[in-house]
Amino acid sequence: MTARPVIFCFSGQGAQYRHMARDLMAEDAVFRHWMEEGEALVRARFGFSVLGEIHDPDHPPGAPFERLEATHPALFMVQYAAAKAMMARGLHPDLMLGVSLGEFVAMALSGVIGFEEALIRIARQPALLHERCARGGLISVLAGDGLWHDDAYLAAHSHLAGRGSGQNCVLAAAHAAIDPVCAHLAARGVTAVVLPVPYGFHSPLIDPAASACRAMFAEITPRRGTIPCLSACFGDVLDPDAPDLLWRIVRERMDVVRVCGAAQLAEGANYVDLSPSGALAALIRQNTPPGPARRIAITLSPMGGNAGRFDAVARRFVRSG
Repeated sequence: MTARPVIFCFSGQGAQYRHMARDLMAEDAVFRHWMEEGEALVRARFGFSVLGEIHDPDHPPGAPFERLEATHPALFMVQYAAAKAMMARGLHPDLMLGVSLGEFVAMALSGVIGFEEALIRIARQPALLHERCARGGLISVLAGDGLWHDDAYLAAHSHLAGRGSGQNCVLAAAHAAIDPVCAHLAARGVTAVVLPVPYGFHSPLIDPAASACRAMFAEITPRRGTIPCLSACFGDVLDPDAPDLLWRIVRERMDVVRVCGAAQLAEGANYVDLSPSGALAALIRQNTPPGPARRIAITLSPMGGNAGRFDAVARRFVRSG
């Protein structure tokens, strides 16, 4: 590893939007190859088109994109293909940092689990939740998790699903509680955004699907990967031998604060945010020491220009190390 390691970063549910990375599909052969590989696997196994869902012409770019059967594989495919496109430009990660579903992307790139193994199970998971879990959701709150701990109403009507930074946390709530929780936060002057996610991941709200998900994940055996993966579930380098590894990533709280505080990141790095929205870049900025040893790059944007941005990030980080 160099003195300034390159860290590829991947996010989970809530980062998706219609027509994400559309220009890369047209302009980047490596990105297009991996998107088409994923498309073929999902179409053959589940009978629908992920690319058709992402790029549906009947939905404008700002239209909701929340059907879990489509968004789960879409987020995996876009981030995996984006990483491959960046690597084809000569920029390779020394470490990878994953949050929630993004941990599966990191593991697949490292070889902890296979591309097909990961994608098929990510695409299967929505049906298991639909059959067993009540509807719910996730709420991104512009306040630290201390707000939840200190507020009896929030503690009674929601679950703490994750810490993004000292100024951001994520709550999980049952469907009927989402609007009241948001109203309560608004009354306190706290900004909250309901994410386009139909279940309360990272909370007891998905426990009814635990046995089915565990059985599905038991079909594959994680291996030692080629690139260390920093886990927002475990707060350190992921151990493929950890008991119940894959289910715990889905069920346990996300902790971006803790994983950004891991010793591997303390001396600065080149962080490459490969999530569709670039939201991880803001969290990394809030959770890591500022200074010339820390550089953070956003690669994908709803505004387009992604191929040029990929070229610029690769040139900058490969040249300067």
